[in-house]
Amino acid sequence: MTNKRSFSVPAVFHLGAIGAVLLSATPLHAAWTNGVKYGGSMVMDLYVPTAVDASPGIVVALHYCSGNAGSAHSWLQGEADKYGFLVIAPGAGGNCFDATPARSGERDQIAKMVAYVVTQNHADATKVFAAGASSGACMTQALLAAYPDVFAGGSVLAGVPAGAWTGGNTYAWSTPSKSAAEWGDIVRKADMGFTGTRPRIQLWHGTADTTLTYSQNFPAEVLQWTNVLGVSDASSTTSSFKASQDTWARISYKDSAGTVVMETNVAQGAPHDLSGRGLWPDVVRFFGLDKDTPGGGGSGGAGGTSAGGATGGGGKPNTGAGGTTSAGGAPTSAGGAPNNAGGAPNNAGGAPNNAGGAPNNVAGSPSSGGTSSGGATSGTAGAKPGTGGSGTAGTGGGPHDEGGCSIGVNHPNQQPRTMLVGLLVAGLAAVVRRRRRSAE
Repeated sequence: MTNKRSFSVPAVFHLGAIGAVLLSATPLHAAWTNGVKYGGSMVMDLYVPTAVDASPGIVVALHYCSGNAGSAHSWLQGEADKYGFLVIAPGAGGNCFDATPARSGERDQIAKMVAYVVTQNHADATKVFAAGASSGACMTQALLAAYPDVFAGGSVLAGVPAGAWTGGNTYAWSTPSKSAAEWGDIVRKADMGFTGTRPRIQLWHGTADTTLTYSQNFPAEVLQWTNVLGVSDASSTTSSFKASQDTWARISYKDSAGTVVMETNVAQGAPHDLSGRGLWPDVVRFFGLDKDTPGGGGSGGAGGTSAGGATGGGGKPNTGAGGTTSAGGAPTSAGGAPNNAGGAPNNAGGAPNNAGGAPNNVAGSPSSGGTSSGGATSGTAGAKPGTGGSGTAGTGGGPHDEGGCSIGVNHPNQQPRTMLVGLLVAGLAAVVRRRRRSAE
């Protein structure tokens, strides 16, 4: 009997060794998943924080010219960790995003990314937002114009009005003199059939921006979106906001229901590159995502619209004390790998949504700005390519400000952990029971 029982010792060591290897190989923190296969051709990176809100929102983070998806990784990652929302970082198909306001091309690809994450990660389709700097700011406005049924709002860090981007995937823009109605018609024609509530918008611009020039673009943006949203100075209030080294003069516009649907922010002397000037927490505040709690019920997006085109008056509220949980073992991580495999519910009672991997904190490098000329203003690209991001340098110049961004390190992704401890323990117990029966 002693000899028979002795075989249980190597069995314990065998299972324990497997468990140790598995646990040591599986990360315990959130991560970016690069190159998610969502069914489209553009690059898609996805960030899932360790603890996800039970009904998480989505922010699409859009990089500048000469950058790549990795250039936007660090912008909203800390806020996502605090509030449990998901971040999609697309990569432009060329040097810049094609910010043509139309329901096709790169805009359609990004809408497909959103649909994928809503389905795979059980995200809230009424809490989808876009935010970007420079080329990404232009793309944000194009997305709000072309897909008002998908996006509940956007934040524009130094862009041009929808319809003023003329270069496709290369840097070129022209902002001629137009009336408010003419600028507004460009947005309305981007989706002729839309009749719901328009996305909310937050505009940022520094007066020292000589790339996407403040004096040509910011007034046109204000004309466009006040016309589209039907607001005016009569429904506005003024305030100021301090972020990093800048003081921003803010005008908030309310609709007839008293909801702030538009904010404009201007800082004297601020440059073109606003991505590193401490604005991202306020962007998240404007979206309303700072009211969410990882593992909690979350809140509706103010003034949001649902993905199917149905209007959300203030957004669709979440139901249930702990939020909606996914059916056991439903895949939520990018690339189809199941999140919390083994049948555990997704974020039930605040359990973390573990995507695994180390966070990437990557920023692009600066490139010189463009120049304006004449009445209809156009920009010319700078010459210095961006070198940050997911390992590929940007080709060609871009409208990134000479103030620059820091360059981070792009860490390799790690796969989601598989949580096999329960299976190991059960297997161990079965082995021990069989050994004991044999010994008896």
